[in-house]
Amino acid sequence: MIKRIAYISILLVWGCNFLIEKSVPLDGEFYIQDGWLAFSSKKYEEADKHFNTAIETNDSGSVFHFLSLVGLGWTNIYKAQMIEETSRNGCVNNAGKNLNAANSLMLNMNIEEIIFDLNEDYSNGITDMYAGLALQRSYFAKQKSVNENAWETTNESLSDTIRTFYEESVEFSKQLENDFVFQHDMKLKFNDILILRIGNYLILGNIEEAILSYGQIDFDQLDFEVNEECKQVVDSSTLVECLCLVSHNGTCPFGD
Repeated sequence: MIKRIAYISILLVWGCNFLIEKSVPLDGEFYIQDGWLAFSSKKYEEADKHFNTAIETNDSGSVFHFLSLVGLGWTNIYKAQMIEETSRNGCVNNAGKNLNAANSLMLNMNIEEIIFDLNEDYSNGITDMYAGLALQRSYFAKQKSVNENAWETTNESLSDTIRTFYEESVEFSKQLENDFVFQHDMKLKFNDILILRIGNYLILGNIEEAILSYGQIDFDQLDFEVNEECKQVVDSSTLVECLCLVSHNGTCPFGD
């Protein structure tokens, strides 16, 4: 009888501990994985929820915060693209806040070593952040330019702000290696970021740097054909037309 009571007690204690363990929030890594799974399925609201949960359930300033902020930044960028957003305080603006916060964390932590120790799959978190920042800055600059009157911004201050965003987009894009591929959307590669940079250089009036960057395009990675002239070294007279072709799947919408 005594043995039976002791056995039952052990089972009850083990059962209670099991329930307690299950009630504890999952490790941040699981929420981040679920966030990216939702992102890859274009379930952006669900992705947003998972990344925010990882932030809420882990220590402030942790590596999980960094990775979640990067995820939130990308989620907001893709949400903005999906709805063709024009709001000044919408998803693109939020993406900037998320990615800026991630960048601040990186500057105050040995993020690269911590991420690699956590999970080798997250070792590209920093490059994802830089690519996201390059896209966000350029996207936001275009939004501001298009909505100059609607956002009630003076021409002078708008011009300065837009120029700064394009310059920052260029600088962030330079942090990426030419083998960059965004693993959560494999269609997005270094070529895409490079083409974005070339366009930014043109807007900034830096033709020489635009031509040099154009020379780095890997035409073999494009899934469409570009005429042979545009595969050669271009100059100031052909750059705009060739960049238009490269940017629009080989058919420039502004042609003859």
